[in-house]
Amino acid sequence: MKVKEFENGLVIKHRKSAIFFENAEGKKEKEERFVYRFSSEEFKVFTDYIKKIANESWTNIAPKEAHSMGSDYDEYYDRRYDDNGYLSLLDDGISIRAPYWSVDTLYQFNKAKIQSFIYDLDQKLLRSSSETT
Repeated sequence: MKVKEFENGLVIKHRKSAIFFENAEGKKEKEERFVYRFSSEEFKVFTDYIKKIANESWTNIAPKEAHSMGSDYDEYYDRRYDDNGYLSLLDDGISIRAPYWSVDTLYQFNKAKIQSFIYDLDQKLLRSSSETT
């Protein structure tokens, strides 16, 4: 499994068919909410890295707008902890609500969810670049 840690404490691990978000300092069982803020340059690096590892983890990755619960990254079900995790984009980063009993994983992507996440990351970058021009 390959690992990258960002300065804000977000750890991204990936392998074939899976991408995981974790916290650099670990996670207590009942600790749920995590916010990771990025400068505009750091956000671009984060987006580029997500695209790169998505293409390493799956074939034929294409950013797609979510049209179903199965492809919307907003929520995912973690079988191991029998609880849902949630992910949302902020103006300056991401917000995660991890599965309640998890001691490591904050969020796990499948192919459909990473494609909609990349779509929204690209849209956010387009909006921010049009605001600065």
